Amino acid sequence: MTQKLISEKNLWQRLPVRWRVIFLFLALVAASYGVRHAFPMTPQLRENQKSVEVEELFVEYVWESADDVSAKILAEGKAVPENPDKNSRVNGIYVSKLLPAGRTVRIAYAEYSLETVGVPVPAVPPEASASAVAPAAPEKSVAEAAAEKAEEIYDASKRRLSSAWKNWRDGVPVRAPVLLVHGAGSDGSSLDAVARELVRVGAADRVIVPDLPGAGASEREVEDYSVEAAAGEMFELLDALGISEANVFGVGQGGGVAIYMAHRRPERVHSLALVSSVGAQEFELLGNHIVNKIVYTFHLGFFKIAQDVLPHFGLMDAGNVNKAFARMLWDSDVSELKKYLREWQGPLYLAHGKDDLVVPFVAAQYTAKLAPQAVARFVPGGHDVFLENPEKLADDYAAFLAKVAVPAEAEKLSRAAPVPAAAPFPPIEAAHGMRVLVLMLVILVCTFVAEDPTCLASGLLVAQGLIEFVPATLACLVGIFIGDSALYLIGRFFGRPVLRKAPFKWIISEQEVDRMSDWFDKNPKGFALIVSSRFIPGSRVPTFVAAGIMKLNMGKLILLFFIAAAVWTPPLILLAEKVGAGVIDKFKEWHHNAAWIVIGAIVALWLITHYVIPAFTWRGRRRHVMMRRQWTRHEFWPHFILAVPLMIHFLWQAAVHRSFTLFTLANRGLGADGGVPAGSKFEHYEKFLAEKSDPAVAAARVKTLLVPVNETLDNRWEKVLSLMEENGIAFPCVMKPEIGDGGVGVCVVRSREHLRNWLEVNPDAAVLQEYVGGNEYEVIWSRRPGRREGRIQTVVQKDFVVIKGDGERKLEDLIWADDKAVSDGKLFSKINFRSAGKVLDAGETFALAPIGSRIRGANFVSRPELRAGTLADAIDRLADACGDVHYLVLDIRAANDEALAAGTGIRITGVKGAGAVVSSIYDGYVRMGMAYSRAFRQMNYCFSIGAEIRDEHGAKPAISAFRLFEIWGTARGRSDNYVKMPHDVDP
Repeated sequence: MTQKLISEKNLWQRLPVRWRVIFLFLALVAASYGVRHAFPMTPQLRENQKSVEVEELFVEYVWESADDVSAKILAEGKAVPENPDKNSRVNGIYVSKLLPAGRTVRIAYAEYSLETVGVPVPAVPPEASASAVAPAAPEKSVAEAAAEKAEEIYDASKRRLSSAWKNWRDGVPVRAPVLLVHGAGSDGSSLDAVARELVRVGAADRVIVPDLPGAGASEREVEDYSVEAAAGEMFELLDALGISEANVFGVGQGGGVAIYMAHRRPERVHSLALVSSVGAQEFELLGNHIVNKIVYTFHLGFFKIAQDVLPHFGLMDAGNVNKAFARMLWDSDVSELKKYLREWQGPLYLAHGKDDLVVPFVAAQYTAKLAPQAVARFVPGGHDVFLENPEKLADDYAAFLAKVAVPAEAEKLSRAAPVPAAAPFPPIEAAHGMRVLVLMLVILVCTFVAEDPTCLASGLLVAQGLIEFVPATLACLVGIFIGDSALYLIGRFFGRPVLRKAPFKWIISEQEVDRMSDWFDKNPKGFALIVSSRFIPGSRVPTFVAAGIMKLNMGKLILLFFIAAAVWTPPLILLAEKVGAGVIDKFKEWHHNAAWIVIGAIVALWLITHYVIPAFTWRGRRRHVMMRRQWTRHEFWPHFILAVPLMIHFLWQAAVHRSFTLFTLANRGLGADGGVPAGSKFEHYEKFLAEKSDPAVAAARVKTLLVPVNETLDNRWEKVLSLMEENGIAFPCVMKPEIGDGGVGVCVVRSREHLRNWLEVNPDAAVLQEYVGGNEYEVIWSRRPGRREGRIQTVVQKDFVVIKGDGERKLEDLIWADDKAVSDGKLFSKINFRSAGKVLDAGETFALAPIGSRIRGANFVSRPELRAGTLADAIDRLADACGDVHYLVLDIRAANDEALAAGTGIRITGVKGAGAVVSSIYDGYVRMGMAYSRAFRQMNYCFSIGAEIRDEHGAKPAISAFRLFEIWGTARGRSDNYVKMPHDVDP
């Protein structure tokens, strides 16, 4: 009957919902992983594509001293300026270098020419002038003609290059090819139509359309996805194709690749074309490299989780909007593009849509100011306006290339010298129109995540001139007001139950809400608390939710929310604007280390808010004491950390004895599972103390009853009350989950309402037990097979933390002041939050948690001196009545130490068998090594007894390894519902 009641739910049904969701999610992840590796969906070469292997490059920022920088400038025949670069410091500068990664990567590309597009190759005109044809070119090969035109040189990797190599066809010099570079989130196929049109209209005889690393059919996993590294790899591609010079055409983020190509090897870039391209850093996203890096960090994190963790069965591998796309944005540094555009002296074709929301139109206008020789084409439309009309784009670009091909015209499209860095460009315009609305929307949404940091970031944007003070303040104000009102409405319309559901339980502490509710009970008109919580970190959320639960006047509260936000927000943004301008200027010197700066700032802010500021208060210093003890003393460490060595040792013993369940044979008298701690409490108890006719057994028994499962809450409540009445059990009584370990869910119930609350949060089978006073001990007893006398291995006293009142201080203050209670101050404050404001009379005692469990804050103290009495004889007699038990862990209540040692008047409240771990591991006075040594010996003892019984009697474990792990998994999946119980009463 008992087993039926326990097993009415299978393992899946007994698992909490969150664990079911986790297991389903992990199953989908495993299936997705298998599909992705068995049937990879990485794009293959398209019909018109080829691939080459090029050397992979990555960017490294190297610190160069001021002397090295000056020497380089002097070597170039230039005078050393006082401030050669805006990012310079007194003693040096960071310089980016492209370095080989030590391997090759695949670059896929499509090549379009007169033959592939279907355009007839024109014949060589007989009147071709000598100036248009290289001397004796018809008799010479391409290589010979190139050799006469340029001197062969070698790069750092010793690959042959020619800086003046032109492509020849039948002795006629062919125009420089066009290299089309696509943007982020796409591949070369997005430019195929443009490439065909360029060849068709005669703009170029050869057009190369590559897939950048991480996109299309090119290598997906590379070390560096930045536009600078891609620029180097594009030169590698041109080398592999025998192209020395090209017209580089960049779209979107590909424009950054084109600009870096023009900067690094200007002699190899015949002309530059930027279509809907990125430009100056100030117009990218939020306008600041460090702030953008923060945004891109979250952006990258989202895509890494989406592609590497979430189950997508290869769909994200096949596309281009994935983590490679996010890495391109995160790795790229566009802070130098403004300088490189200013330095570019060659022809520049600039096309941009006036309604572009991805790269704002003002960025293109500023690019035109940086490079005044640009042929600008600004038309109505968005980011893809030119790609949607490839014919018009090809016609216009063909006209540009026709001029570039004529030396006289090309000279007109170029500049004699770079634009000076000190030229008085107009100030960068603040966001306006659609862009300011987008920025305001981003700010508004960010306030829902972190209000004060968003206000500070908005102030920095104002300082940078990217948005004006009024719209930034308005966006923050509206966002904060909506967030505050939402918290109030959540409490008003959903009440307390919502606080126990995700995601609210992750961000809102039910105990803090109850604390605020109690305060409102005592101060019904406490609207001053609403305003003050705006200025007290950590108090806003519980205060506003509690105000909703208490259903305070909605009109007044909403008005107060607006007033508090209006008082707080503008000064915060103004402060960030005034102070942030100088800070940002300093940060610009270190922008290449932006990620470390951000991480360091977050860590510093966390340390300041969690350690430095609290240290100025008495309560904060006591919390420091608690944290120091919980970090440095092993008895306060989480169970899952302490259990790791035990699990490793268990697996070792299982391997040595070739059985996971052999140890259960040590206690066949307790049931098939051998009395494992996570098994059925009621079954273990009843089997051990089954001989009620034995006076010793009857004296040691405590009234223990099983509460059935699979009934409604009201039925279970009435059933328990009926069982209590029938068996003479009064309040207080003890309720325990039938399946569980470590004291999880065990509660001393003191009233009918308290009982109902416990049953509500513990719907599974439970054990009802009468409450027994006195001291609580854990006794470990063992006896070898065939022997009559057993021995007491360990006695551990479970010391309940009790504090005394002084007639002045509140209970919560007494908890933090007590030297023992402070070690678990946060736990005790949570458990006793409803009594936190109670003032104890002088000398009055209060038990903070009357349960002998470490997770409830009980102190465990080893008492080896108590083994010397006749306690072993008393337990021997109980074991004889049960039969076939050789290792027991008993929870015993006794009036005092003497009664326990003599074995008189003891009451057994819990029985565990094989697999139980000695509680002395939680004894702070026992060295960790000694505690683990005891635990290992006891585990070895159970396995050795099991092996002895197996070898001598041929017995086999009655439980499978799967069932054993099922029991353990069910028990470990439970949470301590006692601490989370709603409307709890004082213990």
